Amino acid sequence: MADAAMSDVDSKLKIAQERKEAGNEAFRNGDAKTALRCYHEILLYVSGLDKSSSGSPVAMPTQNAQVLNPEQKEKIAALTLSHHLNLAAVYVKLGKFDKGEKSCTGALKLDEGNVKARFRRGKCRSELGDLDGAQEDLMRVAEQDPEDKNVKRELAVLKQRFKKHEAKERKQYAGMFDSASAE
Repeated sequence: MADAAMSDVDSKLKIAQERKEAGNEAFRNGDAKTALRCYHEILLYVSGLDKSSSGSPVAMPTQNAQVLNPEQKEKIAALTLSHHLNLAAVYVKLGKFDKGEKSCTGALKLDEGNVKARFRRGKCRSELGDLDGAQEDLMRVAEQDPEDKNVKRELAVLKQRFKKHEAKERKQYAGMFDSASAE
């Protein structure tokens, strides 16, 4: 009985890995819709397999508990992290920065030090106008790799956004003070 359950876990992990690879291929080919579907399917196959870890997906109530070996637990964690990271990459490419930010936050819950997730979340936050959050994320990435050209580029974009924001605020407040002094 345990062997059948273990082979069921292994078969689900194999299918989830195949969905990840199919999603990667679709993403490389510019097919975002197929990539999104494949990346979502990863979680469908691994969801509920590992109930021992608080960072894993919530178990379905109808599933029976299964004892997993360390290799299976590691594969589930890696596939779940890939699910979040790959979804974020597609959402960034599609300009759906709110969804991208959520996917990155999901990845960071699993791996707080994940540089890809932190960089992508910083980019999403910048695009969404959360300049302070973006700066926090991008600076943490820059601390880990100060020579990364992508981080330097995003920090330069962020610097320009801060300047525009400050200029807009100055103009807004200057208008308030001008009207107050006129009265």
